[in-house]
This record gives sequence, C-alpha cells and structure tokens, in this order.
Amino acid sequence: MTKHPSNQAAQFSPSGPSVIVPPGIPLRPIVKGWARVRADQISALEDGHEVIATLRVEYAAATGRFEVAAFGLERAEHPIEVSGAFFRTVQVHAIAKQAIPAAVPSWAINLTWLWSLRSRGGLKSFPEFALSDADEMLLTALIYRIAEISGENPAQAVADSIGLKQRTATNWIARARAAGYMTSTEHGAAARRLATAIAPLQSQYLSEEMDDFNARNNITADDIQALIEREDAAVAEAIEREKSRGND
Repeated sequence: MTKHPSNQAAQFSPSGPSVIVPPGIPLRPIVKGWARVRADQISALEDGHEVIATLRVEYAAATGRFEVAAFGLERAEHPIEVSGAFFRTVQVHAIAKQAIPAAVPSWAINLTWLWSLRSRGGLKSFPEFALSDADEMLLTALIYRIAEISGENPAQAVADSIGLKQRTATNWIARARAAGYMTSTEHGAAARRLATAIAPLQSQYLSEEMDDFNARNNITADDIQALIEREDAAVAEAIEREKSRGND
C-alpha cells in the first residue's frame, strides 16, 4: 500500500508538455495525486473518519476543462469497506477539482480570489483600479477561462469578480469573444501583466477583511499584541526546556 504522509492533506504532481489555452494560459495537461477525504464529500463516512482518494485528471481541449481520467479510494486508519454503495455517496468531481490548481501557473490560479469579491462589489469596488477597454476584455476572458478550467460557472465568476450584473457580464463575455480573447492564445504576456497589477488588491482586501473581523469581535490592536507576546514567550520557554534536557 502506498504511504501517504500523515501531515499532508493532499499531494498532486502535474506532467506532460504545456499546452497554451486562450487567452494565453499555459497548462500542464495531466495531474496525478491523492487527497484525504472526509464526510463533507462522502456522505457514507462518519464524522472524524477519512479515506484516501487517488486520482488523475486530464485536460480535454474539446470541452475546455479538466476531466476525471481515473479515480479510486483506499481506506485509511478506519475499517471501512469501499463497496459500490459506499462509492455512490462520493462527490468525485468535487474531490478531483482539488488537483486542478497544480496544472495552472500561480499567476493565473491566484486570480480565483476575485470570486470572493461578490459581497464587496467585485473589482469595481476598488475605485483606484481602472482598466482600459482592452484590459477589461482580457480580464473577462482570463476569469472566464480559469473558471471553466476549474469546473466552475464561468459567467458567474465574471459577474462576481468584476462586480457586474449577470446580463452585463454576459455582454462583456460576448465582447471579449468578438474581440478574439476567447480564441487567441497570443495574450500571455499581457495576461501576466494584468494579473501582477491586480495582486496588490488582494493584500488590501485581506487586510480590510481582518480589520472588519476584529471590529465585529471587539479585538483591539493591544489584544493582538498581547497574543503575539504570549506566543513568543511560550516558544522561548519551550526552547529553554529543550536546552535544559540537553544539559541533563
């Protein structure tokens, strides 16, 4: 039986020569690996139990997304029978989607954080970030294609990420397609430039979310500093204990 490190939740490895998909995203076409799976994705599992899913996904140019090419289950520490009835409760595609980010370059997959901007109003909620018409179409194509590759709803991803009504998002997608961004693979350099320009907004967003969380929970800067000092003191004490043991 293959050994799966207990301190890892999953491990995926891409392979195969890169393929370029519109508007210029390089993909590794095959990803193999394994993931620990619990009751939230296998209803027949009891809480606290887990199995190991082994899988391979492959990019299919005809559908523009990754497809599950192989999938299996191994029981871990608990005596679970992987029967046909058990297998029918497995969310195969939801589990397999975990492998897809390994096939996509980090600058592209990092754009998926934009999907979480729906409640804020999308990228349009950052008034300091303005896009040219060409970059609007390129970003639309990027978000659409990354969502499609990842097995998500691409039109919804465009609407949520940019801050558009669904009808407007559909119009933007049509404009991007008409301008060739959905079919041409020649926009790789511009796509990386755009992703780099958006990256600082993620840090701003996360900082604002943390400030909101602290405010809702009445956590002050002094509370955070006191917590850091307690953690530092605990680490220092642990180090001193280890030194004392070494001197015994």
